[in-house]
Amino acid sequence: MSWTTPKKAIMLAASAEGGTKLNAFDNALLKMGIGNVNLVKLSSVIPSHIEWIEKVPEIPIGMLLPTVYAHIESDEPGTTISAALGVGISEGNQGGLIYEYSGYCTKEEATEMVKRMVEEGFRIRGWKLKEFKVAAAEITVKNKPAAAVAAVVMFPY
Repeated sequence: MSWTTPKKAIMLAASAEGGTKLNAFDNALLKMGIGNVNLVKLSSVIPSHIEWIEKVPEIPIGMLLPTVYAHIESDEPGTTISAALGVGISEGNQGGLIYEYSGYCTKEEATEMVKRMVEEGFRIRGWKLKEFKVAAAEITVKNKPAAAVAAVVMFPY
């Protein structure tokens, strides 16, 4: 197997309902355009000089995709759930960090949490934060199980 440094990345977030919590999670992935692939969970370091894209490219069914993601599912009516990813890009684009959070909270609360995480990660490393990006999703559970998912997907091409 040959490992390559990802060349492109995209930030995505969605929420959805489903017949079960797992179906809700799957439906959120489908909304994001990554429901027919195999997500390979990554830790949270971004390679230098990655190109951020706005649209999910055509992906072969079953492809292994390196992904950092946060998710939460619930079937408790009236509960608000959120998932967020915060991305920090360093000055000089020497790399960056991704932090994930999910919980029983609003999208704004999840966003604030990942922002604090990114700032701490940069401070600990002695890096200067040039840019902060966030992808977040929120949903309030009604009568069906629901999921909120946020992801950074990295592509080798």
